[in-house]
Amino acid sequence: MRNRIKYRNILFLAFGTIMLLESCNRKQSLDEIIIHEKERGVKYDSLFHGLYFGMKMKSFYDHCFDMNQKGLFFQNGFNLEVIIKYEKEFSAPVDFVFFPKGPYQTIEKIEGSFMFQHWTPFTKEHSAAVLLEEVIDKMQEWYPGRDFIQIDDPNDLWPYAYAKVDGNRKIVLYRSFDDQKVHAVFENLDEKFPIVQANK
Repeated sequence: MRNRIKYRNILFLAFGTIMLLESCNRKQSLDEIIIHEKERGVKYDSLFHGLYFGMKMKSFYDHCFDMNQKGLFFQNGFNLEVIIKYEKEFSAPVDFVFFPKGPYQTIEKIEGSFMFQHWTPFTKEHSAAVLLEEVIDKMQEWYPGRDFIQIDDPNDLWPYAYAKVDGNRKIVLYRSFDDQKVHAVFENLDEKFPIVQANK
């Protein structure tokens, strides 16, 4: 009888240890990370090249004009997006095209895309699959903190995408359908920013 109780206790202890290890090893989901980061109450508003969450759109246009005069920001052919040219940061020259999104009076969401300047369908070394890995490494350097985690691809085109959340700043990276671009979405999770009012 005593041996049976002892054996049962050993089994219970082993099972508890396994469950504890599984719990520690289990990767957090994106939703769990967002909840945890919001509970921290830490704000990370900085984005890139002087842009930040909460920046008024007029200040954004003024800043882009100043950066254009310095040869750091460029406009696309329709003047509807901003282009940053990275000549040495990646394995080959890369363009980052972006613009703020949403009906806000301030910058709270930016959507953009990275692409090798010399991309063609026949150069695998310039594919989005290659660039995605480089962008992840570079952004981990630019935005220290949590690592990127794998998530479902937003468009269900590829096996997975990547996301990173630090405080209120969420960054999502995913490949375009043609494996040409790496889409990047920067989003403020605070949800306390003013909406542009429609003209009455």
